[in-house]
Amino acid sequence: MIYNLGWQEVINDIKKVGWWIIPISASRLLMYPLNTFSWRSVTCYTEEDKEKISWLRMFRLTISGYAINYITPVMALGGEPYRIMAMKDDLGTKRATSSVLTYAMMHILSHFVFWIIGFLLLFLYFAVENIEINSYRRFILICAGVFILLSIVAIQFILRMYRYGVIKRFFFFVNKIPYLGKLLMKKMTEERIKSIEETDNQFKDLFNGHRQAFYKSLAYETLSRILSCTEVMLVLWSVLGIGSIGFIGAIIINTLTSLIANIVFIFPMQVGIREGGISAALACISSFGKQGVFVGMILRISELIWIIIGMGMIKIKRFNRKQKQS
Repeated sequence: MIYNLGWQEVINDIKKVGWWIIPISASRLLMYPLNTFSWRSVTCYTEEDKEKISWLRMFRLTISGYAINYITPVMALGGEPYRIMAMKDDLGTKRATSSVLTYAMMHILSHFVFWIIGFLLLFLYFAVENIEINSYRRFILICAGVFILLSIVAIQFILRMYRYGVIKRFFFFVNKIPYLGKLLMKKMTEERIKSIEETDNQFKDLFNGHRQAFYKSLAYETLSRILSCTEVMLVLWSVLGIGSIGFIGAIIINTLTSLIANIVFIFPMQVGIREGGISAALACISSFGKQGVFVGMILRISELIWIIIGMGMIKIKRFNRKQKQS
């Protein structure tokens, strides 16, 4: 992508941003602590659990896990196995697996909640700002209405999975797929089935026995997504001027961009997809559509900074109470 844009174009974009790159990159410090609180809410129910693994350690694993996800091609799920491996000594393999998978599901669930909020704000934005509805914007509004309904259905489906078990139902679905189902059943030993049931019971225990922790985690994760829109807003301010796009506008841009990016998730690092999504979102609510590639480039630079920080955090040695005593 840099080759096609040209090095000089990239350098010029960085020069335009200047010192703004500091608050743009630092804005993720609004997001990662909330991600950590969300993950911790579905992991540590008791004081005993909280003593096993500290908040700071989970904060480090949150940042480094996302860094691995950013650089993992296609599915961007490399951070989850890393987190499980990092936590298995503290919580045990099954509990660590349950913790990470529960948070991953919460991450997906918050996507749908965020899309509902963002698309409702899109309708409100057009009404308040008296924006002319052309054929392109009418199409976006129709899609927004459809995806609000789909998101509500998806939320109900995920909550049902939490209530009755997630993993077992997933394997039941896969078992119905020709060839893949037979291959799966060959690998399913009694020990593995028992392990799946135990992990599923922890999912059900969270939703049925710790409902407050469940919704607290969802609230933290959704708020994290909302505050992450600050990054897009600051990038636009750096080139268009302070106040050019408000926070509501940034939420709408992030909503449309994340939806497009998740629909075509198979592209490694969403190269070109994110930039196209930002351009389409900007064209929908303003006349700054041409700035999409620039915004995408600066966001990638910010992302690269946090990838370097996250990968560096993997090298930090554990320092727990036992090591301190020894």
